[in-house]
Amino acid sequence: MVHDEDVFYSDARESDEHCCDRAVRFLQWLNSRPEKCIAVVTHSSFLRHLFGQFGETLKADDRDDLQRLAGNCELRSVLLCSHGVKDGQKVDPLMPPPANPSTVRMGSVYEKPLSM
Repeated sequence: MVHDEDVFYSDARESDEHCCDRAVRFLQWLNSRPEKCIAVVTHSSFLRHLFGQFGETLKADDRDDLQRLAGNCELRSVLLCSHGVKDGQKVDPLMPPPANPSTVRMGSVYEKPLSM
């Protein structure tokens, strides 16, 4: 143990602006990671500052869902998209479009069976 005391604890509260900046830096760090799936454990206040900065272009219901206060011990799945750029470099899609799209078409269960 390096310290006997909790050197990261303080009675002073982090400003909203500082927490928002820290959240953006965290997203930049996440985007620099090579892993495809990452589990993040954090506090609801940090998530509020993080997600509160995004969603202006979403429909109101989707924005409200993204920005809502996280519940106690809530598990939330989020897909991050770097819009084709990572660390200043173009990123190829995870699943490029197939060279020869399938021509197989499935009939509906509500339609008459397809005749062979």
